[in-house]
Amino acid sequence: MPMKFTDADHAILDRLAEGRCTQGYIVDKTGLSRQQIYNRLNVLTAAGYVEKIHESTALYELINDPRK
Repeated sequence: MPMKFTDADHAILDRLAEGRCTQGYIVDKTGLSRQQIYNRLNVLTAAGYVEKIHESTALYELINDPRK
């Protein structure tokens, strides 16, 4: 079943399409809440679209943009 993307997902994927980002950077650039970004990053990670590459800084990288 295909994943339905939220506005937050699109905002996160847009930032990650530009390059690696920390969770805090995504929060600052999108204006969305830290909790919302955290939750959606977990969903995108579980789906295999995003990878957390540094635990202590919460640095993420886009693996596969599902919108393309």
